[in-house]
Amino acid sequence: MIALAWMMLLGQLEGTSVRAQERSSGYMVYRTAAAILALPPDEASQGYSAKLRGVVTHSAEQGMVIHDATAGIWVYSNDAGRYAPGDELEVEGMIAPGMFAPEINVSTVRKVGRSALPKPERASFRQLSSGDMDAQYVTIVGMVHSVVSRRAAPPSERMSMKIKIDGGYVIATLPETGGKFDVHTFVDALVSVTATAMCSKNNNRQIIAPILAASSLDNVAVLRPSPPDPFSKPLTPISRLMQYRSGTDLDHRVHVAGRLTYYQPGEGLVIEDGSAALNIRTTQMADLALGDRVTVLGFPTPQDSGPILEDAVLQRVSSGTPLSPTPVKLADIHSGKLNYNLITTEGRLVRQLHEPSREVLIIQDKSAIVLAELDAPEGKTRLGTIPEGSSIRISGISTLEIAGTWNYGINSPKDVRCKLLLRSPDDVKIIEPPAWWTTRHVIYIAFGMGALALMFLIHAIRSLVERWRLQTVLAERERLAHEIHDTLAQSFAGIGFQLQAIRRAIPQELPGVRQQVDLAQALVRHSHKEARRSIEPLRSEPQEVVDLLPELSRCAQKMVEGGSVKISTSTSGNSRPIPDHIANTLLRIGQEAIANAIRHADPSHLEIALLYKKSTVTLSVQDDGIGFVKRGDLLGFGLRGMRKRAASIDADLKIRTQPGSGSCIIVTAPLPPSFEVVATWSSFWNYISERRSHV
Repeated sequence: MIALAWMMLLGQLEGTSVRAQERSSGYMVYRTAAAILALPPDEASQGYSAKLRGVVTHSAEQGMVIHDATAGIWVYSNDAGRYAPGDELEVEGMIAPGMFAPEINVSTVRKVGRSALPKPERASFRQLSSGDMDAQYVTIVGMVHSVVSRRAAPPSERMSMKIKIDGGYVIATLPETGGKFDVHTFVDALVSVTATAMCSKNNNRQIIAPILAASSLDNVAVLRPSPPDPFSKPLTPISRLMQYRSGTDLDHRVHVAGRLTYYQPGEGLVIEDGSAALNIRTTQMADLALGDRVTVLGFPTPQDSGPILEDAVLQRVSSGTPLSPTPVKLADIHSGKLNYNLITTEGRLVRQLHEPSREVLIIQDKSAIVLAELDAPEGKTRLGTIPEGSSIRISGISTLEIAGTWNYGINSPKDVRCKLLLRSPDDVKIIEPPAWWTTRHVIYIAFGMGALALMFLIHAIRSLVERWRLQTVLAERERLAHEIHDTLAQSFAGIGFQLQAIRRAIPQELPGVRQQVDLAQALVRHSHKEARRSIEPLRSEPQEVVDLLPELSRCAQKMVEGGSVKISTSTSGNSRPIPDHIANTLLRIGQEAIANAIRHADPSHLEIALLYKKSTVTLSVQDDGIGFVKRGDLLGFGLRGMRKRAASIDADLKIRTQPGSGSCIIVTAPLPPSFEVVATWSSFWNYISERRSHV
């Protein structure tokens, strides 16, 4: 024994020395599966070589599993289909980190002969679910819950068995069998499965579920067969399922029967017997109609809201008429006693949601809220649009989703969410359309009132600002008028008085002097008159509506009174009221244009015209006088004043003139839209302001 131990120790030391030399030389060859599986991912990515000799335990389309004296390992090979379990092979290739565990990308394969398969290791669910036994040859014992043929799977995985073992479920895959496969031979049977442990994984190299890859049906041994006629098993009332001394457990199928109230082929169904209902999951496709009586075999599975049946098979016993739903209050659904029952209830539609694969209605009755769902094909609406706020009646399968532990009489769950599964659009009936006073309409009204209030506030602020501006302008104009009246006009009056006194003191024998004084008096009177006329525009403007064209005509007639200038007026377009500030501004511009023409142009004819268009009004003052040459920026005081007045109302002022061809002043002012409404509003606001000032 001592000698043998020394020999093993020397062998290990020699192997360690060889590996150290190979690593230092940059050429590393691994010769056992266990040594390769021990490599971390970064080491397995270094491109080391592998040379193994072992027996095939599983062969698939993408590769195979080879088991040497130390462990099993996955080998990628395009020729894996040529080899069968029991073939002894020598393989060489490159080590890779693999999608889950280290593996070998084979370069050469040589068949040595046949060899016995390794002794399988008994595996628990914990070991299989950890992934540590990936590619190892194992055996398990469990109860078969279902056997499914998967047409879309690769041939080596065409059959699938769901097996319940201590701790959880394991899926065993097998190749399709040549003969007819009797499912009932295995379902609800106790079996022993010997196979290679594998797993499904995601792109992050994480295990999703354990899988046993069996090479053939010979790897499945029936330890206790299923009943020869499973449907001969006595019926268990749905209301007694998983109750005290009901004879039901989680490891064996139960036999129940009831009337069909909900059915989704290939997914599940709901049956009801008396006042009790049961949710059943099955992949079996059957030609069933609501109201049919069916008998079902399935494995009880615990859920937070109550047990259901999984991996079920069913038979139709007889046809029948659909059951009538039980009327309940919306709040009664939360009790948990109506789980999976066919019910009908009423409430108000709060919201309707159209999702890619379903339609959702949110129903409320007082403080109770329930969701109703209807499966809908992608991109299609089956229910149509129901007005929110409508009173509706819905019928469907009541379901509960529980968060927390529901232990009757001790603990209450943290959250109980109720949902109704609708079977068709006919399960929704509108009882009463929504009242006009819906939440949406109230929001619209609130927004509208808010917008009106904001407009009112803006208009009030603008009116106040405009009033303050006008008051400032008027005050300044009054001040200037008083200054001119108290200085310039009074000075002209004093000079006239002095000239009159001088005129009386001049002797009769000095007619030339009298004539000069008379001329000076005439000039003073003219200047005094001009000063008084200049004061008039500076006085406070009236606030009443201005009749623009008659006012301009009176002004012109007054200026040319006693002269030979002919005044004519005209209007065209659809005449309508002009806002006060625009009319007053046009009046002042027209007065200045008329005064300039009479003083400087020596006209014989003066024409004043108004042109109304859809959104503008145009004032033109045209004379046939001497005209003038436009030069520079027309720095005359009168023309500059007209331009400033026009700019104050966003008007466009144009001057057309040529020497000897007269002049024409054209002012085009914009009119605000719907002026009648604005004028009425302005009048109302002015009235309120006056009343407020009066108070």
